[in-house]
Amino acid sequence: MLHAAVAVTIVVCAVTTCFAQTRKDILQPGEELVYKAKYGFIKLGTAVLQTGAIASDGTFSAHMRFWTADIPLLHAKTNVIDQFYTDDLTLHKYEEHAEFGDEKNDKYSTYDRTAKTLTYSDEKETNVVKHNIEPYVDALGLIYNMRAWSGAVGHKYQFLIHTKTGTKPVTVNFTNQFSDEEVPALDDKKVHTRILQGMMDLGGSAPLGADGSFTAYVSDDDAAVPVRIDVSIAIGSVSLVLEKIKRTGWAAEK
Repeated sequence: MLHAAVAVTIVVCAVTTCFAQTRKDILQPGEELVYKAKYGFIKLGTAVLQTGAIASDGTFSAHMRFWTADIPLLHAKTNVIDQFYTDDLTLHKYEEHAEFGDEKNDKYSTYDRTAKTLTYSDEKETNVVKHNIEPYVDALGLIYNMRAWSGAVGHKYQFLIHTKTGTKPVTVNFTNQFSDEEVPALDDKKVHTRILQGMMDLGGSAPLGADGSFTAYVSDDDAAVPVRIDVSIAIGSVSLVLEKIKRTGWAAEK
């Protein structure tokens, strides 16, 4: 339950690409962002996001790992390997390996954006082909897009969650609000951030009373680093807080 609440930001979604604002060039191969998942002072787990190399075919690799803290009855690990198109930050290949206690799940997908077909496999199905699928991204892709379009102050962009049962909207509001946030990765130095507000359609009941709303605090600079993401639950919120960062040339002056 707790893992599922933390993972409410881990989505697979399609993205509308008709944005009029200027996209920031936030990609830096070798970047590594380490987040602690917390509920108040309780540590729930760790998430590591890594940007890989940009290939000659116009794609770049990315990697996400998540594992829960040492909490009784809560033992989960997720390992995601992605390949994105650099020009529109949409997903080409997806691979996930997850463990929830003794249960293990493996998922694979490849998207052909010319034919708009998605080929999907997991432990129950093999090479299932879906047609007329719009370009989409997963959790990393959503984060990359929020960073890239973080300068679109005053605009709302809509993403679509892609699931086996259909698509559901995710709306991100790029507000004109700002906040100075203490960042543990920088020894609690305050960083000037832009506030992004999101809403997901969770399709009914969700773990811990999550209503689908989230708030991201993104550094107000060219790197647009998410320093904190809060996911609303019934009482308070679960937060992903930036604990470590490896990115060349990022000073994040206030």
